[in-house]
Amino acid sequence: MTPEEARALGKRSGEARRGLTPERIEAELPALDSPTNIRLAYQTVQKWVALGLVTGSHANALVRACDGALKLLETQLDLAAIARLERRVKELEAELARARQAAGRAAP
Repeated sequence: MTPEEARALGKRSGEARRGLTPERIEAELPALDSPTNIRLAYQTVQKWVALGLVTGSHANALVRACDGALKLLETQLDLAAIARLERRVKELEAELARARQAAGRAAP
């Protein structure tokens, strides 16, 4: 690559980055509130990188934000599953206590 070609590519990259305004970011980057939106955000960042609209460090920051949001959603799902299991254990304990009472034994 010649110095002139490198300058032209650098100029084009700078012009492209200036085209990524806060308004455009807000319009194109979805809220990170669902697995679908997180996937769309990953794809948007991938597109911006391919078009030279964001630097590698900015892309990494955006991907880390997506990763963090995904981890929070996974944690919420895990906590909901734990709560369901805890409720089920209590139901089963109550059922066992009733069965023991019906059999004439006191529950421990």
